[in-house]
Amino acid sequence: MIVYKLSANVKTGAPAYTRVDVLPPGTAVALGNFDGVHRGHQQLFFKAKSAGGAGSAAWTFTSLAKPASTVPFLTDTDTKLRLFAAYGLDYAVLEDFEAVRSQSPAEFAEDYLPGKIQAGSVVCGFNFRFGRGGVGDADALRAYLAPAGIPVMIEKPVLWKNRIVSSSAVRSCILDGDMDMAGELLGHPFSISFPVVRGKQLGRTIGIPTINQSFPVGHIIPKTGIYACTCNVGGDIFLGVANIGVRPTVTAGHAPINCETHIIDYNGLLYGKEIEVDFFHRLRDEVRFSDISQLKVQVQRDIQATIRYFETTYGG
Repeated sequence: MIVYKLSANVKTGAPAYTRVDVLPPGTAVALGNFDGVHRGHQQLFFKAKSAGGAGSAAWTFTSLAKPASTVPFLTDTDTKLRLFAAYGLDYAVLEDFEAVRSQSPAEFAEDYLPGKIQAGSVVCGFNFRFGRGGVGDADALRAYLAPAGIPVMIEKPVLWKNRIVSSSAVRSCILDGDMDMAGELLGHPFSISFPVVRGKQLGRTIGIPTINQSFPVGHIIPKTGIYACTCNVGGDIFLGVANIGVRPTVTAGHAPINCETHIIDYNGLLYGKEIEVDFFHRLRDEVRFSDISQLKVQVQRDIQATIRYFETTYGG
């Protein structure tokens, strides 16, 4: 188990968390996988923060060790921690899935939560499952913890524009390229934050420098296409144009899908740095142009379309 103290000052490029020894006894703990950290998860955080005690925490897994063929994940651990901090939680507890997967529901609820975690209160969603084989549910958790005097708050589904907010609904939007609705369900833009890797540096030779980022195995990959985005570079926010795809104009044969982003009005070198890219709106499909000059003209159009999108949607 790893415990982090979270910092709300997460947009300056400073770390969002620092490791501490233990969770303070009596902390209100929200339980879940929290993939995406969407509006439903945020409701659990709100209840944990309102519960009083020694502070509020999110309890989740370091990873679920799922095969690559299963559903893709929306948020890596670092992004989860950053979002936990942004939504005002005091702590995060990361547990190894393998360390608790064999526990019975009684062991998890009667021993682990009051003993190892020392939870003062617990918050979970209506569909929370726990214990070996996932046989325990939210009502069982409440019954198990009642003798210890630990209250369990069970939250109902959260609706947004007549849709139930869920990680699967967010995945569906992202796979369809509907970043507008994905952002509404999440309560924040869908984002990635991966190290910048070296590409062919073609963009720099034509006056449109880009950064390249590769998707980790198992991470969701949005529908291929061109997106209006923002980029966080050391706490400074720039507009950007992101291409999710294989760059067919300049790449011969099969190539892995990556994210190539032109950061508008920025020309620094960022190799090796983790850059957060937030996706707001899909502009168009990825297409193959007959030559580089046509590609350059279209990218300039995409830049102008991105600027217009943000000016129209957010007032500049």
